Amino acid sequence: MKPANKIWLNGRIAPLARAGFLNFHQGLNYGACVYDGIRFYKTTNGAAIFRLKEHLDRFFYSASVLNMNIEKTKKELEEAIKNVIKINKLASGYIRPMAFYSEPKMGINIIGAKLTVVIFAWPWKYDAKEKSVRIKIVKTRRIDPSTADLKAKISGYYSNGLLGFIEARKSGFDEPLFLDTSGFVAEGAVNNIFIAKNGILYTPKIGNILGGITRNTIIRIARDMGIKVCEKNILPGFLRKADEIFLTGTGIELERVTKIHKYFSQRQIPQSIFTDLQNQYKKITGGNIKKYKNWLTPIQ
Repeated sequence: MKPANKIWLNGRIAPLARAGFLNFHQGLNYGACVYDGIRFYKTTNGAAIFRLKEHLDRFFYSASVLNMNIEKTKKELEEAIKNVIKINKLASGYIRPMAFYSEPKMGINIIGAKLTVVIFAWPWKYDAKEKSVRIKIVKTRRIDPSTADLKAKISGYYSNGLLGFIEARKSGFDEPLFLDTSGFVAEGAVNNIFIAKNGILYTPKIGNILGGITRNTIIRIARDMGIKVCEKNILPGFLRKADEIFLTGTGIELERVTKIHKYFSQRQIPQSIFTDLQNQYKKITGGNIKKYKNWLTPIQ
């Protein structure tokens, strides 16, 4: 059943066709959309996509959770991503593949519904200035893993992140920090958190958080650098003992936290784990460390 031909759109009556991409579909109405975020970088050997295999693995896993049949192989999507980058003549940037149920019908039944897959690209310039954020633990709790598959990037989940983001911004902070339903530190709206204390790196364990690919990257890099990494349940009080705190994500890479309301304020320390990891990350994404070359997919 399709909607009638006339709609109300931004203050006036208009034909249904004017809704265009925003047409009445299940992806928009029910959050039946999956996506991933992927960075590509200008390296010593030309543009290359960072950890493309892992991102595509997660994209296809997310699609499977919503019973989506992508109808393309991972290799075909890899080539499609490369083509989007090449046709836009981008040396570095951000890629977002999305799949959503686009059947223009009423009702939550998505079985057999039409699926749309699209790949967007953004240019992304390197900013040499170190970025930092002030965050607040919000009252909104992270989604209970017994109610949703948190390993999947499903758009509908992110209304939870938006609630926390709005709450933090209204309180004068840049980002939220969520606790899980048991009261342990979870993650930000779209990023993971790391806490450095006495040369050891701590991060919430997988289960109540999205196990970010950048999070995984930092854990592997840190351990290769001889830094002990401990994945564990973390109570908010532990934040008061931190030497450094930072966030990770595909878009932000690594971002220093300068303040957590009532829990943490940045102070001077003799050795910065954050700075060491940030420098190593930039060398790796720039193709300057042979050991990690397999994380880079050349765009040819």
